[in-house]
Amino acid sequence: MFVGRNEEVNALRLAIDAREAKVALIYGRRRIGKTALIRKAIGKQPALFIEGLENRPTQVQIASFLDQASRQFRKKIPHATTWQAALMALDQALEKRPIVIVLDEFQWLANYRSELVSTLKMVWENYWSRKPGRTLILCGSIASFMTTKVLKSSAFYGRVDLTIHLQGFRLTETARMLSKRGFAEILDAQCFTGGVPKYLELLADAPSIPLGMEKHAFRADGYFVEEYERIFVSHFGNGGDFQRIIRVLADSPYGLGRRELATKTDIAEGGTFSQHLHDLEAAGFISSQRPFDKGHETRLIRYHLSDPWISFYHAFMRTRLKQIREGGKRDLFITLRQTGAFRSWMGRAFELVCMRHSDQIARLIGFEAISYDVGPWFRAPRKGALGVQIDLAYDRDDKVITLCEMKRQTAPLGRAVITEVERKVELLRQEFPRRSIQSVLVVDGPISKDVEASGYFHRIIQADELLK
Repeated sequence: MFVGRNEEVNALRLAIDAREAKVALIYGRRRIGKTALIRKAIGKQPALFIEGLENRPTQVQIASFLDQASRQFRKKIPHATTWQAALMALDQALEKRPIVIVLDEFQWLANYRSELVSTLKMVWENYWSRKPGRTLILCGSIASFMTTKVLKSSAFYGRVDLTIHLQGFRLTETARMLSKRGFAEILDAQCFTGGVPKYLELLADAPSIPLGMEKHAFRADGYFVEEYERIFVSHFGNGGDFQRIIRVLADSPYGLGRRELATKTDIAEGGTFSQHLHDLEAAGFISSQRPFDKGHETRLIRYHLSDPWISFYHAFMRTRLKQIREGGKRDLFITLRQTGAFRSWMGRAFELVCMRHSDQIARLIGFEAISYDVGPWFRAPRKGALGVQIDLAYDRDDKVITLCEMKRQTAPLGRAVITEVERKVELLRQEFPRRSIQSVLVVDGPISKDVEASGYFHRIIQADELLK
């Protein structure tokens, strides 16, 4: 079942249906549904799909490229030993036919090098694109390669007509994938998977989301048991520095500044460290955040682990892998769900879901038509002043700052939340004395009558309203 992606499908179809030859570039983490999107957009139009092979040398890639093309055209394409010869051989096989050419897992085809990129650009411009009704789609799961070595390369710079960075489903799409589930299970699945379609497919077939996680994450033959290694190695090999950065951030759910992160990972704070952070962020594993009142050049940046499933893996699976693989304790996940550590993790995961839906929250509050900057706001403790961490705030052009407090819990939320928010409001007032401060509560769970009757919050948003 294909769900959502309407905007992306329509944009890709426009490129495919255009009279002029077009180049489209699509990237996103593995399991995110890139190939399904491409097939949906192509429909019944003639297409050639060629997929790269992971960690295979150039000659093997070229042979596989020609073999896949030969099978789909049902005729033998001559052997070649260079990419230029292989691409020109394909040009002869294409003849004059209109066709969509899809090069999937392009970073593997290219072996992460620029040779194929440059050669492909030459062949596309001088041969393939000269025939009407042709579209070239380059698709890859390694974002740093697709953006740096292709999109921003001298070969394709300014020549890519459509770029799609495919990300996980939002709540509305997850709800459609899990159409027979109640909202509590839908929100759980979003917190665990970050809306990755493949993971949602696995959970959709289970009797319940918790039982699905038990089966796929905490059983020796579970799909998720080896998934982290599959994803991480395909992106970064066995790079120890990358592993250390991820593990340190997994232990720091609210993020770390650059210097603190370098210290805790014992990695020198230089160019290599910057490149590691860039590569991890391009992959979608981590995110950088700046306070909403600071420009993009600020040094006041925090990094945090932003891939929900990878966060779940490090919180609950990594240290238990031996036990899981040996088929130890049954119902391990069911037991973990009762712990304080799990409830704390779920609270942070809910905050990340809300941050992903910041535009929807703005619409629910009623200021979506007003220009605003959105993000966290934080200050480290300093002499005479306490530190503060606000995860979601809107700095609006109408001179209002909207502060969002996000809570997920099963017990009724009491007046302590007002005290907690008021402290943050007071710090904002000191920093922005000319702004009005508006407090909003986004909650999944019951609220005490005291909080409802207080009238303190400008708006209380129940989490299921994010589906509207």
